[in-house]
Amino acid sequence: MFNSAPQALSKPIHPAVLKDARTPMETSPARPVSSPAPAMPRLERDTFQDTKPAAKGVPRLSVPDATGTSELPFLRDLAPENEAAQAQADKGWAPTASVIAQSSDTGCGEATLAFLSRASRSVTKGSLCEKQERATVRERASQVSRARSVHAPVDVNLDDGATPTEMATALGGLGIEVTDGFADFDAAAMSKVMKAGQFGLALVDANAILNGALAPEQRRNGPGQLHWVTIDGVNSNGTADTSDDLFRVKDPVNGEYWVSARDLESAVQAGKEHHGSGGIFALENRPDVGGQKERDALAHLNRERTASFADKNGVGSKRLSLGESS
Repeated sequence: MFNSAPQALSKPIHPAVLKDARTPMETSPARPVSSPAPAMPRLERDTFQDTKPAAKGVPRLSVPDATGTSELPFLRDLAPENEAAQAQADKGWAPTASVIAQSSDTGCGEATLAFLSRASRSVTKGSLCEKQERATVRERASQVSRARSVHAPVDVNLDDGATPTEMATALGGLGIEVTDGFADFDAAAMSKVMKAGQFGLALVDANAILNGALAPEQRRNGPGQLHWVTIDGVNSNGTADTSDDLFRVKDPVNGEYWVSARDLESAVQAGKEHHGSGGIFALENRPDVGGQKERDALAHLNRERTASFADKNGVGSKRLSLGESS
């Protein structure tokens, strides 16, 4: 998800302290009154400081250095409060789980499932490293697909993207239930399930979802690719009108950011218009589902609840480059 910030000093060092910090033996002898006063030392810039001011209106997006980065940094500065955090924690989710970046151009489904695997373990149970999360996803998916499933055989192949059917099946293998599927986005219904302690899994147009976090001059023209992202936070934005709600996105390409309900609706709609599929799954953490047979049955139930979704591959998107974000 990911941070490499320098350690903060316990006390700030002021120029006056630096000037008198030397021992008497290190100080230079007094200059005659007639001598010119020494030039004031030039303040040096710390290597970790920005060399230029940030452009105005640029969102604080969490952007990985390259596709495949093991973890992305959280979006922390000025982020809205996740009003569903306590309800999610009560349901066994870790509402502060860090994003996992996709490791290939078509790996958003696997990365999103790996993130959900991580988030489905509460903070008291700890988390696995990214490699272990990916291995868990693939092993659990294999247990509820193909000939190992007692239900209709489904081939879950996460190497070339992931369809709604594949995602629903893999979620069952992880012990995560799809409680509902919204082929058409409904802000009131989405806010309700989030505040009841659930997560959302969205199939959207990659450009449209990211544009919701960008300044107008930075927004991308035209459609992107069909893309899987997680919705794991909600904020009422100070009003009772759910159409004004804000939702936190965990994007395996561009990290963590918040978008409005209207922008999330537009991203779902753009997925359907440009790619033939789109929508949102409501997800319930089911830590009580333990055995393979139970997970297989849950995978079958998940597929039934997502049958209305067109089975198109969600793959990924071109990430927001450092040049675009600064």
